[in-house]
Amino acid sequence: MAFCILILISIFFMVMKPIEGVNFKNHHEDYKNYIKYVVHYIQSNIKLNEIQNLELVQDSNNIIRIKEACNIYKSMQFFKSVYSYIISILNFKYTEILKKFLDDIDIILHKCKQFQDKNLSENFISCVTLLVEEVKNSKIMFENLYNAMKFLSYIDVRYLFRGSIVTNVIIDEIDFFLQYVLQKISETKNLDLNSLPNLKDCETDFKNLNEFYTEALGKVNNLFQNSNIIITYTKTDWTTIQIKEFSNENDSYLVYLICSKLNLFYNQTIEIWYKNIGFEQFLNPNIPELIPPIINQNDAVEALNILLQETGWKSMNHITIIYNNKHFSVDYIIKDTINNINFQIKKEHVIQLLRCRYTEVIKNYNVLISAIMVLCNAESKPLNYNCLIKFFNVFNKSKLMLKGLYTALITLNKSSIWTVNFSSQSSLHKILEWVSGFLCLLKNNEFSQVNLKNNEIENIKIVEKLLNSIQCFRVKLNDELHSDMIHIKTRCLIKVPFYDKFKKIRDFMKSANMLKNTCPQSINQSYLNACNYFENFCENVYQSCYEILGFRKVDCDNKSLDDKLIPFIVN
Repeated sequence: MAFCILILISIFFMVMKPIEGVNFKNHHEDYKNYIKYVVHYIQSNIKLNEIQNLELVQDSNNIIRIKEACNIYKSMQFFKSVYSYIISILNFKYTEILKKFLDDIDIILHKCKQFQDKNLSENFISCVTLLVEEVKNSKIMFENLYNAMKFLSYIDVRYLFRGSIVTNVIIDEIDFFLQYVLQKISETKNLDLNSLPNLKDCETDFKNLNEFYTEALGKVNNLFQNSNIIITYTKTDWTTIQIKEFSNENDSYLVYLICSKLNLFYNQTIEIWYKNIGFEQFLNPNIPELIPPIINQNDAVEALNILLQETGWKSMNHITIIYNNKHFSVDYIIKDTINNINFQIKKEHVIQLLRCRYTEVIKNYNVLISAIMVLCNAESKPLNYNCLIKFFNVFNKSKLMLKGLYTALITLNKSSIWTVNFSSQSSLHKILEWVSGFLCLLKNNEFSQVNLKNNEIENIKIVEKLLNSIQCFRVKLNDELHSDMIHIKTRCLIKVPFYDKFKKIRDFMKSANMLKNTCPQSINQSYLNACNYFENFCENVYQSCYEILGFRKVDCDNKSLDDKLIPFIVN
């Protein structure tokens, strides 16, 4: 126990020390300068005529014209403001692109509907077929828009603007459009290319296109509603005007006209809002200033790719992390290959996800310990000994789970995926402290070598000594877990409720009572059920949080551990 106390004292003083080393500070400045250059590059290449009628709403009392903002924030001293208004502009202009695409789709849908209502099957088939082709032709445009927003989503704004919430890019909405286009292309590949479109297939396509249009329009309108950019002129409803202009229901000219305009629109969009702004340069940089800074990163990139290729992350689908006020699912976090451009943000997402999951594990683990102790104390004295000895045995077996979590945490730090920063939302140091504390408690294998004697007083001393060791450690742990739970909703949404001690006790007793009806001699079944449940819990955690996440595949034996974690080391 003296060793455990020494660790806890060391931890206290280490937490009170400054957290940032020279390398961390240098990398932060290099990363900030890199993003400054990227933002300035975008700012310099946005044509003023494209934003001359836009105003930026900074707050309820402060509205500024975008052109004025360009001049005011030309100095990089106002970096956060520059970043915010650039993201706002791109969000707004990309939303306009989505709306323009939908407007033209809507015109064609109206025309197809007119053909359908008049039973002009040939015209209807031609109309829908052309529309589907134009939707598929938008693939490159939407891929470019998505890649642009994906690149911007890789900027770790919490790392840049500590403690601040800034505007998120509209990547999810653009991905919705892209996935629909890719789906239509995939459907076409599965068709017999030698067969002509038939009426039934076109009716299905027409129905799907209308459903897509309705859902997509809702997303776009929501983006406009939540935008902090406003337009200073009245927009013309070109959809209604063009439908009235070409009112001959039997004439397919409007469809061909809009389709040709759409192709021109795709090319112009790619040129103006992707290439000219510089996204090709950002994603494949050949200018030194546009190459992201690297700090011992190549091995870390490889290690993170190894981990994220494993299937075990799916076991965390019940967890969503909250990063810069935005929710990120497990699928989103693990879906991209890691590279030097996205490593900074991806490692933060992964570490925060693991903090949420490992906190859930320790919280539930601790609740199960409490529940078993309550069940043991409910029994008479002789059975209390037997119950606690049974618990001590399974508690000692939980060492495997704890070692798995411990090894995972050490691996993350040694491989430079987890950079220690005690104030970060994604810091794992508290998890490591709790896991190390439990391992320290179990270090001498006392819990696996409990032998009761014929002397009841001696038995009491043996059991109470071990019980006191657990309880003393858990006093501090309970306080820290309670404090951590107060803030957990700022970084995680966990759909599965945490274990409730009294509910678990009732469940164990209920299952025991059911068994007694068929097996009356099983009078101790409630705590035996609890111990079996505890053992299975630990085995499942070991598998899901260590084995099937790929930590064994990451080689970091020759890598050094951050000095700030030395107090947490357990031999």
